[in-house]
Amino acid sequence: MGLNPGIECFNCFRHGFSDFVSRAGLSSAEYEKLIAIVEENLRQGATPPLAGSESWALLRKASVTGNDIFLLEKEHFTRQMLLHYERLKNSFLQLDNPQFMALTAGTWCNLIDVGQGVPLPETEELLNTFSSPLSVDETESFLNSLHETDVLLVLGDNAGETVMDKLFLDLTSFKGKKYYMTRTLPVMNDATLKDAEMAGLHKVAELISSGIDVPAIIPDMLSGRARNIYESAGIILAKGQGNLEGLFGLNDPRVYHSFVVKCPVVSRATGIALGGGVFSRFTNTGGKNANL
Repeated sequence: MGLNPGIECFNCFRHGFSDFVSRAGLSSAEYEKLIAIVEENLRQGATPPLAGSESWALLRKASVTGNDIFLLEKEHFTRQMLLHYERLKNSFLQLDNPQFMALTAGTWCNLIDVGQGVPLPETEELLNTFSSPLSVDETESFLNSLHETDVLLVLGDNAGETVMDKLFLDLTSFKGKKYYMTRTLPVMNDATLKDAEMAGLHKVAELISSGIDVPAIIPDMLSGRARNIYESAGIILAKGQGNLEGLFGLNDPRVYHSFVVKCPVVSRATGIALGGGVFSRFTNTGGKNANL
């Protein structure tokens, strides 16, 4: 069973779409139309990624500022993280387990998220989080699991965060096949194939689009090669809250989640406080000590 939307989801969408519509150059009447669709979907029990997908498609079509309204933010954070790439790589290589540090940094990079309607962090502020401990940390288990498979699939999330994903894939000792799955169309500041390429991910993994117009990976919606890759992966790294919302409750032991808890709904469902960094499986529903 997936995450159940709470009243907070209504408020979050109202706040977020107010900014989205403004960026797209749309009117207040168009805002009311889009948010009404979202709220009806939430009332019918849709998870947040599904609840907002129809309105995002309509917003892209109607936007007078282009269909990728967060393009500048995506390019900015990707460039900023790339500026620090070699320094971070050299710094991590001095550690006993550079892969571990790269994964932790990638988790904290989930703070680059426009979906919550809060200001994005400054680059230096973000870099300072990289040494902070995670609230729940199964990174070692994930790294050990890599020895037991020959296919790794990373489900991408935000642009900029992609650069730290690339750093992990650059540093990893994993020698098997590596895939990186992106969003199909622009939605919020989630990474598309173009954004992943800007981060250099095509140099360390095979890139593939999910083929679905939803800001999450929902396995039953995948088809063709994307579905085949998902089903054949021995281990899956799912980045961000959107992918958590799409996969939560499926109890798939292959899936490790990497994200920062940014909303009360996710906090209640996982038992992890707001602001906590998480790298963990969720093979049982609820409770942070239930082998999340």
